[in-house]
Amino acid sequence: MVTTSMAHENGIIASILGRQWEIVFKDKLKRLPDGRQARGWCDAPETKSKKISIRNGMDDLETLDTLLHEMLHAAGWHIDEPFVEQFATDAAAILTRLGWRKTEDN
Repeated sequence: MVTTSMAHENGIIASILGRQWEIVFKDKLKRLPDGRQARGWCDAPETKSKKISIRNGMDDLETLDTLLHEMLHAAGWHIDEPFVEQFATDAAAILTRLGWRKTEDN
């Protein structure tokens, strides 16, 4: 179950499978090995003060895809990257078709 609680700095504190994560939005994230800037980043589950970071400036679909991708890493660190990528992309497309849009409240 995913639950959210108080706003925290520029994000929220969320519970994903009973573990606390701070979800934040940032202008810049780490560089990937190929030199591209990451769209999102999830700290390893054993990290103290764990964060899921999402890059600012993406459109709604890309933001949702990235958030779902990183949340899936948080929930199942052991799940392989191709599965995480495909599931997040498919889920984001479905939710977008059902009417999800990013607003100031979400």
